[in-house]
Formats: sequence, structure tokens, C-alpha cells
Amino acid sequence: MKKFLSKRGQSWAKEMSPLMNADFSTREMRYDPETRPNGHINMGTAESQLINKEVIELLEKIQSRMTIAPKNIHYDYFYGSNDFREAIARHWQHLIFGDESGRKITKENIVIGSGCSLALEMLGTVLGDPGDVLLVPAPYYSGFGDDMSERAKIELVPVHCGPELTKAAFEEAYEAQVAAGKKVVGVLYSSPNNPVGTVYKPEYMQHVIGFCMKHDLEIISDEIYAETIHDPQSKWCSTLRLVPDEYLHRVHVTSSFAKDFALSGFRTGFAISFNPAVIAAMQNLSYYSGVSTHTQLVLTELLKAPELPELLQRNREELQKGYKKMVEALGEIGVQTLPAQGGIFIFADFSRFMRERTFAGEMELWQKIFGELKVNISPGQIFASKEPGWFRICYASEPAVVDEVCRRLQTLIR
Repeated sequence: MKKFLSKRGQSWAKEMSPLMNADFSTREMRYDPETRPNGHINMGTAESQLINKEVIELLEKIQSRMTIAPKNIHYDYFYGSNDFREAIARHWQHLIFGDESGRKITKENIVIGSGCSLALEMLGTVLGDPGDVLLVPAPYYSGFGDDMSERAKIELVPVHCGPELTKAAFEEAYEAQVAAGKKVVGVLYSSPNNPVGTVYKPEYMQHVIGFCMKHDLEIISDEIYAETIHDPQSKWCSTLRLVPDEYLHRVHVTSSFAKDFALSGFRTGFAISFNPAVIAAMQNLSYYSGVSTHTQLVLTELLKAPELPELLQRNREELQKGYKKMVEALGEIGVQTLPAQGGIFIFADFSRFMRERTFAGEMELWQKIFGELKVNISPGQIFASKEPGWFRICYASEPAVVDEVCRRLQTLIR
């Protein structure tokens, strides 16, 4: 039946990847210790299940004291109501700049969309043309490809620069793209890094800023995990805080309520930009991706709730416990992990269990872990990992579920 579709329609009318199918099948046959003890366990999707009870209780409180006005049941600005954008501006002003900074985030710097993916796609659409290139420190979040390439048609080029974000690696990647006749429009990166969990140090982030200023490039900083820093010794810093005044309009931040607030199902994200032209373009694009006014009202009240700081702190504490538990369990089967300071995942080296150290061998091991152990974790190749054998494990599940995953993974050494 594809013949009835346009060429672009045909390009999208394709089967889901095995990895996406795995994600959905785990939902259909989900593990339950009582009713389905042999069910699937999904450790491949970056969602936090650790504070479900607390989030639900707080939302119920908010709903009980919330007043719904006529404006909350009709159309509002597709790029976000004034009240919601003002609430976001206040919260992220404090998070990014603190209370003493001369820089001020206002509602005019914010565009709302149905998820962080949509905010990223809109930025890709307005900052680059089809075929243009964004350089991305690797390994990087596999969803960036969907966000930037599927419809916006921006090409992503991995830069293997390590946690130091070395200038030499960026220069080499840039020169190779220019030599190939490509136009590089910017750098896209996330801190904490997904899938590794690295919180980039400010002095290393300055490498990115200096490189982009030298070549007149945009910076897209995905800061969706900014409030999941579970290592008490690590300090997170926004790119917006580091960039000099004259380059502030070239930095664009994305975030959402999916990770830090454990509200992935609310599908609400946003972009922050100090470039009025970028904001205007995204406001027009937001016509296609407005967020429910009721959802905006609930989230506005959530950001004002006095209980919110305690909830976010509880999430960080639970993440720290879960991280330590998973690292120890992996160590017991000889699996080494890269140190993570934030995020809700671990990047782990399973290469010792591969028949051959190739990316084909990596997929073979993934199929075994998913098919036989019924545990879904994500192979490193989808994150542009340089070496085969690395897997991302999203550990932010209930302790009993993590225990069951560890028990199943133990069978790899038997």
C-alpha cells in the first residue's frame, strides 16, 4: 500500500526498529513479582520510577487546591500561556543563574512544545537547513537522531572528544566536514551526558564555547537532566551561565518535565533562547505542537508548590542509592562502568560476554539479554559509541525490580 504515499510518506512507513519494538513489548509483557514473575523488564527507557508515589501524592494535592478558570479550558498561546512561561522563567532563572545574576530569563525567552524532542526539532529546523551539520560529543543520546534528522533533516556528526570535550577533536571533525563540502551550523550536547552520566566541568565546556565562537556556530545545550545530579561532589553548570554576553544569543537551552520531575507522560518541554528571531520562528512552529492548557495549569502550580524542592531532593537521593546498587551488582559479574555524576543511567562494558568484539557481536549479546533474560538494555552502537560492548542501563526503577534485573544478569556468568 506504500504506492499511495508520497516519497516522504514512504520513508516514514517503515517497521519499527528491533530496539523500539523491544521497548513496547516490555510494556505489554511487563514483569510483576506476583502475576508475571517471568515478564519483561525495561531498563532501556530513561524514565524515573523512583518517586512515583511522591509525585502522584503531590499532583493530587495540587489538583485539590487548583482553581480552573475559563481561560484554562480554551485556546491560549500555542507556545505556552503567560502564567506557565513565567513560572518556568522563575524556576530556571534560579537553577541556571541563581538569584544574583544580572542576566534575566523572562517568558519572552521561552517557547513551549510537546516534549523536549519537539523543542530540539524546532531549534534544528530554524537554525539549520536540510543537509547542514551539527557536531555532537559522542557517545550521545540516540534520540537526537530522531529529533534533528527525521524531519528537520539535520545531519549529526559524532565527535569522540572524551569528557574533556577536547578542542582538537572538534577542530578535526569540523575540518573534515568543511572539506567534504558540508556546512556546520553548531554543536549539540547534553550535560549530564546521556548515556554516560558525565557532568561536564565548566572549564571543559569552555572548550565548546571557544570553538563555536571561533567558527561562528550555534550551541544547543540539552539540560534535561540538570536536577538529577546524584554525586554530591559534582556541580552542574549551564552553558548559558558560562557564555560571554556577546555570544548569549547563540546559545539555546532545552529541557522538560520528563526526567527531573519524573513526568515523562506529560509530554511538556521547552526551549530557552535570547535570540528574538529564534523565538519568533519557534513561536510560529509551535502551532503544530501546543500543550494542553490543563497540563500547563497543573505544571504551573507544581513549579509554585512549596513541596517541590523536597521532591527533587528525594529524587536525587533515590538516584544515588540506585546508582550505587547497580554499579555494585554489575561489578559482581565483572562488568565495569564509566563513572556517572548525574542522569538516570549507567554506561557499562559487557564486552567480556560477547563471542566477538564487534558491533555485530554487541547486537548478538543484546538479543540474548532481551530474548533469554527478558531484560531490555540499550546497545552502545545506537549512541555512536566508538567501541563495541557498551550498554546503557536505566536503573531508576523500584528496588525490587532492580534486584530482579541483577539476579537475571548474574546468569551471564554461569
